[in-house]
Parts: sequence; C-alpha cells; structure tokens
Amino acid sequence: MTYLDTGLWADVRGLPDALGDTLAAADGVAEAAELLRAGGVERIVATGNGAAYYVAHALWLASLEGRAAGPPIIAVPCGIAVRERFRWQPGDAVLAVSSSGEFRDVVEIAQRVTGRPCVAITATTGSSLATAASATILQRVASQRAVTHTQALAGAYAAGLALWAAISGDADLAAVVESAPEAATRAVAAAEAWAGEALSGLGDAGAGHSSLPTVGDSSLPTLDGSSLPTLDGSSLPTAAVVVGGGPGWAAALELALMLKEISRVPAEGVETREGATSAMFGLDHGHLMVSLDPPGDPLGDEAVRLCAAAGATTLRLPGVEGADVRLAPITTLPAAAALAAELALAAGHHVDRPTWTDAYYETARSAT
Repeated sequence: MTYLDTGLWADVRGLPDALGDTLAAADGVAEAAELLRAGGVERIVATGNGAAYYVAHALWLASLEGRAAGPPIIAVPCGIAVRERFRWQPGDAVLAVSSSGEFRDVVEIAQRVTGRPCVAITATTGSSLATAASATILQRVASQRAVTHTQALAGAYAAGLALWAAISGDADLAAVVESAPEAATRAVAAAEAWAGEALSGLGDAGAGHSSLPTVGDSSLPTLDGSSLPTLDGSSLPTAAVVVGGGPGWAAALELALMLKEISRVPAEGVETREGATSAMFGLDHGHLMVSLDPPGDPLGDEAVRLCAAAGATTLRLPGVEGADVRLAPITTLPAAAALAAELALAAGHHVDRPTWTDAYYETARSAT
C-alpha cells in the first residue's frame, strides 16, 4: 500500500475541482466584502483552529504581499480570541474560519461579537457558525474521506483570498485567485511525479526495504537516509522541522501539523529565517528538515545548509513553476500530504482515521 491508495490522496486528487467550484460560485464573497469595506471597519481579526487558523495566518501573510489598501488583517488562534481578556478594539470585524461550522471556540466567538461584523468561511450551510455570522462565504468540499483537511483548507484559503481581493480592489490578486485551480492541478501532478521518485519504497520501509532519501541542491551538505534511526527495521525520522517563507510559512505550519496528526512525528513549522536561526538548534541525526522554499532562494538555501550541518536529513518539496507565492498554501499541499502519508504507512499508522480522531471531536465540536 502507498499514499496513492489512501482516502487522503483521493481527497487531494479532487482538490482542484473542488477549488474551481468554490471560486466559480463565489457564494457570499460580494456580500462579505461589502460588509468589511464599510467605513466603520478598521481591523479584521481572522481566527480559526488548526488548519483553519493556518488559513487565517496565510491570509494575513498574503495581505502583506500586495499593494492594494484595505483594513489590516491580524491572525489570532481562536483559543486566544475566545477568552474574556482578549481586547477587542473599536472598528474590529471578525473573519471566522471553520469548514464544519461547528468548532466550539470559533462558534462561541461568532456568537459573542454582537455589534461587530462577523464573516464566516465554512463548507456547511445552516451550521452554528453560519447562523451566528453576519455574512457567510460558502466553500465547496467535494469529499473528505480522510480526517485531515485538504479540500477544506485549500478552499477556505482561496475563498479568503477572493474576499481580500474584493475588499482591497486588488485586480492582480483576483487574477492570482482565478489561477488557483490550474495551479492546484499542476501541484497534484508534480507531487505524484516527485513522490514516485523521492519517496519510492518508503511505505515498505517497515520491512527494511527503504530509507528516507535526501532531496535538494547537491551543492548543499546533507546527510543520507542511513543516518536516520531504525523503527521496525526502517529509517524514519523521530522529529521534524518544516520551513517556508512568506505565505509559505503558513504552509510550513500545515505540513508540520500533517506530520504530527498523520505520521505521528513531532514537528515544528517555522518561517524560513527562524529555521536557520532557532529551529535548527534542536536538530540532530535522525531528524528531518523539510524546505518549502524553491532552490535558489538565498534564505531558503541557507536554512537547508545550516539544518543539514546540524545533522538533519533535508528534503525539498516540489514547487509549481510560475505560481504566485500567495498560492503556496495550496500548491505545497499535495506533496505535503504524500510525504506525511508515506511516513505514516511506513510506521504502520492509519492515514485516514488516526487514533486521536474521537478524542479530537469530543473536545473540538460545539454542542448542537
């Protein structure tokens, strides 16, 4: 069995079409943009949990890349924004992200912010979040065979980018958003080609057939997979660091989450410069460093070099040529899913329904 046989990968293959359906419908985008363009809105507090928070984080980072004006976005985890001591400011509006529309803290934030505009990005009409929000942007999720979000993450982010383009009047960003489904299609193809070579046989590593390869610029000092420790006869990482620059930082957070939730590998996602100046401190033989920055990026290359020198095996995920950097959370997702799934299979974990699933839903969902 390989990642190709998982429900997770079936979801990934359906991602471009789901993304296209979300953007073509643009369900609620104009209404939400009108609400957030109102003169009284001075700041947008974007919030969510886990992958949904990474969507909020990516939107903040993407807003820093453009020149068009709009109210500043800040990204705040819902566990902070839900607390009584969180200091809301006059002119704040809420952008709440939850695919299910039932994440407990996000719903509570939306229900509490009476008198403030609240826009929801969700895949579920009639959910508690959609009911509480002032306006709702509806994304399309064609399938979710795996617990891990793929279509939901990409769709929520694309919907958020479309909203920001409408709020700020950024025509360039609107064109980038329009290109997202085609970029996602190329990302899926690139991930399959890359995984077929870079991760070949890793799923059989439990029988001692393979070790994690080193992929990257051959001019950078790296260590081969033989340095990784043995787990049931295989060479698998015991910890990982993922680095990415700009909106790729949010993508690094998401891959680190995938490594934790699917592969059960303790992982940290950081901005590229942090990878070279702090995350590398804990790296050693048996650890993995994954770079989302393209070869030739000076800070990205430096982070790979220093993490390799610390003893980690380094791995670069494939990029999509010509894709705008603001699409990084979408274009890196297929290869990230393939990597996490192959590592999980090699260690004997269930990719689509990890052991923590029931405990997560018990604490995460609102009472409905």
